[in-house]
Amino acid sequence: MDLETSAIATSSPTFDEIFAEMYAKVARSAGLVARDRQLGADIAQEAFTRLFEHWDRIESADHARNFALRVAVNLARSHLRRRAAAPFGLRGPEIRVVDSTAASDAWMTVARAFADLSPTQRACVVLVDYADLGTNVAGTILGIADSTVRVHLARGRRKLRVALSMPQEDDR
Repeated sequence: MDLETSAIATSSPTFDEIFAEMYAKVARSAGLVARDRQLGADIAQEAFTRLFEHWDRIESADHARNFALRVAVNLARSHLRRRAAAPFGLRGPEIRVVDSTAASDAWMTVARAFADLSPTQRACVVLVDYADLGTNVAGTILGIADSTVRVHLARGRRKLRVALSMPQEDDR
């Protein structure tokens, strides 16, 4: 259920209500952007820590949702940039976590398809199609124009359809 349609959207939400409502979605969104499910949970914890630190300035449930998602997406993108910039041999071993969900064929197929998207395309697809936000809200979270979100969203969806052997659809 979205915050826009939940009961807490109409009242002044508490941090605990926002956390309970949004943590799983923020963690999965960060995991998809970072291409690492376990890291997504760590990023979500950091995002909610920062939200708590700024709670006195949060005006509404929408503001809280946007803040948490913006921090999570930015942290995930920063992680990818740092990882890409690390010199060869200094990244350390890849740690494989045994997780029955992450190890499933479907998750691995989707993860490989997401790996082929640019970080901005990945973030746009996750925020609009997974987190169920409008392109205007996703643009606010990412700090880019609504039209730019739509362009990256269309390109990302097209690449995912090809990678996942899905029928082509109109992206509008």
